[in-house]
Amino acid sequence: MTDNIIDNPITLGLEKAIHSSSIRHQAILNNISNVNTPGYKRVDVSFKNELSNIFSNSFNQDKVKFENQLKNFNPSIITEQSTSIRNDGNNVDIDKEMSILAKNSLEYEYYVTLLAKKFSIIKSVVNEGRK
Repeated sequence: MTDNIIDNPITLGLEKAIHSSSIRHQAILNNISNVNTPGYKRVDVSFKNELSNIFSNSFNQDKVKFENQLKNFNPSIITEQSTSIRNDGNNVDIDKEMSILAKNSLEYEYYVTLLAKKFSIIKSVVNEGRK
């Protein structure tokens, strides 16, 4: 990772959050589409705590290790095998999935907005330098 204003840990962290949130969105939609599939087990994508831990631990490790952890970060895809809310083995609760989908959509928009603001600030700085 370089030390320029565009390619930095905050930008990369937001990109990873956007990507992970998108994967989570697809997993939730898959859960919803399989609500009536016997034996289907819901899937979720975990990334917020992991990304937060990478940033929290950045103060306790060297810059190269931190940047490598961030670059190599991938969300965890988790299948909930232990629960079953119906006799056919399916564990998808449609109301819960719809709620999770709405929350995930808002979080995705938040990450995109933060990244857009960051680039807007960069654009402002570049344009000010041209005057």
